[in-house]
Amino acid sequence: MLLIEIVHPIGRLDDRDRELVSRAIVDLFLEPDGHATETIRRARTATHIAYRELRGWWTGGGPPSDDAAPPLIITLTVPEACREEAAGTFIGLARTAAKRMDDHHGRQRPRGSLWVRVDGVPDGSLGLDGRPATGDDVPAFLTEEFRAAWESGTSAPVPEGRLPDPICEMTVADGKNSLVMEDDGRRLGFCSQGCRAAYARERPEAVVA
Repeated sequence: MLLIEIVHPIGRLDDRDRELVSRAIVDLFLEPDGHATETIRRARTATHIAYRELRGWWTGGGPPSDDAAPPLIITLTVPEACREEAAGTFIGLARTAAKRMDDHHGRQRPRGSLWVRVDGVPDGSLGLDGRPATGDDVPAFLTEEFRAAWESGTSAPVPEGRLPDPICEMTVADGKNSLVMEDDGRRLGFCSQGCRAAYARERPEAVVA
């Protein structure tokens, strides 16, 4: 789930530009990459990319040149608990998305004309379907369909030597340095400290293995 705003000078992006940038962001950030089909489908549905045009855009050197790639300010809003991890991926992804648009026009982007900001908001400050949400609520919403199948035993089997992450539904290697918990006889793996902490809050009876 992504909430993205892209700000640019008025009249500098057309519908094709917006499509190129939007598709690049969705395809790169929400690629399957081991995630369950149900989760990717829900994440794509809950992703919103809005464009805002501004008049009177100036830089320290004056107004932007019409011959160069237009300046962009791209902002991603996520729960504070996800901010650092999201920033590590999204900043480079936004650069790639802008480059696809620039390549389409055969133009170079001046240095300093693309700014990417990842804003983290505290728990309760992000409304999911109009209700205050926490950092745990967002992944729970995205993986709801997968987790229902997993808990009922109808999800796809986990490959040998790997463990399911019940928070984000990825599978992780069952190795010496893996983040592992045991819960009701099940051995679970976690892709990050954040996922393990979220599960521990949800299932305090689970123990670190």
